[in-house]
Amino acid sequence: LLTGKEKYLSIRAFTEPVKLKVFEKQKGVCVRCKEKFELAAMEADHIIPWSKGGKTIEDNCQMLCKVCNATKSDK
Repeated sequence: LLTGKEKYLSIRAFTEPVKLKVFEKQKGVCVRCKEKFELAAMEADHIIPWSKGGKTIEDNCQMLCKVCNATKSDK
């Protein structure tokens, strides 16, 4: 915690209000496969991976369908 590394202070999971806001902004469309889904069939994903310093904020959130999120790589 006192390492000075912001990564350790950042929460990895997006909040439900952020997920809903991004889902609505994307109109329920997965950004990878371009198919439309219900919210329950999608997962919040970091655009810049959390493991590479991406923050858990709305601007770094995208909604992917569960299949796309499970098959993407950590770029």
